[in-house]
Amino acid sequence: MIRIWAPSEKLSARVRKLRSEYFSFETRPTNEVIAYTTGTPWDEVFSYHDWGVVPELFPFLPAMRDTLKTIAVRVELPEEFWRESLPVRRAIFFRKVIEEYLPVRILDGELIVGFNFNTALSKCFTKKEAEKWRKAEESWFRRMVKLSDLGVMNCGAIPGHIIPNYRKVLEKGFRGIRDELLHWMDKHRDKAKKDYVRAMVIAVEAVKRFAERYAEEAERLAEKEKDEGRRAELLEIARICRKVPWEPAESFWEALQSVWFTHMLVMAAESYPGPGLSHGRLDQYMYPYYKRDIEKGRLTREMAKELLQCFWVKHNYAYDYMGKIGNQGINSGFGQLITIGGIKKDGGDAVNELTWLVLEVAEEMNMLEPKLNVRIHRNISREFLLRVCEVLTRTQGSPFLINFDENAIKGMVWEGIPEDEAWDYGVVGCLENTAQGKDRSGTVDVNINLAQPVELVFGMGC
Repeated sequence: MIRIWAPSEKLSARVRKLRSEYFSFETRPTNEVIAYTTGTPWDEVFSYHDWGVVPELFPFLPAMRDTLKTIAVRVELPEEFWRESLPVRRAIFFRKVIEEYLPVRILDGELIVGFNFNTALSKCFTKKEAEKWRKAEESWFRRMVKLSDLGVMNCGAIPGHIIPNYRKVLEKGFRGIRDELLHWMDKHRDKAKKDYVRAMVIAVEAVKRFAERYAEEAERLAEKEKDEGRRAELLEIARICRKVPWEPAESFWEALQSVWFTHMLVMAAESYPGPGLSHGRLDQYMYPYYKRDIEKGRLTREMAKELLQCFWVKHNYAYDYMGKIGNQGINSGFGQLITIGGIKKDGGDAVNELTWLVLEVAEEMNMLEPKLNVRIHRNISREFLLRVCEVLTRTQGSPFLINFDENAIKGMVWEGIPEDEAWDYGVVGCLENTAQGKDRSGTVDVNINLAQPVELVFGMGC
């Protein structure tokens, strides 16, 4: 008897509740898009470019742009704002939004926090910059419509489609990253470059206050919580949020919370829609925290599993802007991928205990996001490969298989990725191989119809 994939009966009461709450679109709090503006008449909070690879949306883009601008929340800005360079303006604006305006909400029972991240942020243009940008975008849009109608290609600088350097955030914290940026600024004099790095410093420093807002909310909820168990959880959440991602993570729970805060803040900074933002090799950079906590008795496999399941649910709130048209309106458009398996630097099998656990979580959760993919290589164990196949048969197509790892690595090297880095690639967006933490590969920026030129040649241009 063939059974349709369904959530596991093994899910804890907590996870079942969080999962069910997610699907109750009409009654629960939502992460629908919030637009933020400088308040100037020429401001822009949306770009046609962001949807250039979806020609079906072309007729609706002007309305989307105008609607988001109309409903945008005005952000109060400091007097010196307009005297700054564009990168610094955007960083100041982002800081104001996440420190003061972006709503903070902790759901009942959840262990990984961070809710609102769908944004449409102001481009922060001066009037002159806005006029130049608008002319360029409208010219680009006319050409894109023509090329799409001809069936030649589509293109657009889709936000997302990157793998941030989560490992660095875990090991150094954003404080350490800030210190590196300040050190760089001390050694360089080029004003344009220093402004760009200064903008990074401003954005990075905002993370501390953002996480503190969640700590304060957890403490507020703990004060009125009657259940002692939940009260203890909220106080631990508050402690963690006061630490990460500003400081390095030291435990599995801290590391997972740090990864989620980083992920949702990149989504917010990329600005709506922000698809394709992926985690890369989560089983590799999270494993040291898992292993250490297990060995010290601070964590059990079941505790880690429940934390991962709470983490799993969070990703699906990216789709909240689709929720009001019903479950059938949700598609696979965000592609928040997690890569597991693959090889180590020495070519050995990278599968570890956390790899197995992540695969199990994906099987039991039965949710659209995050999307799991497995790097298959010639030295993979038969036991793990059979387990992957077993999960595939139950989930009707998940995880994706990157087969064979050796060829994928050769392809990365052919693209120019150094051989001593290519082994550590992750998968982003739909299913595109890319470097982790150092590659804005723009994997769907241009999609050419390779068959069209052939047809035009043999059809004499018709």
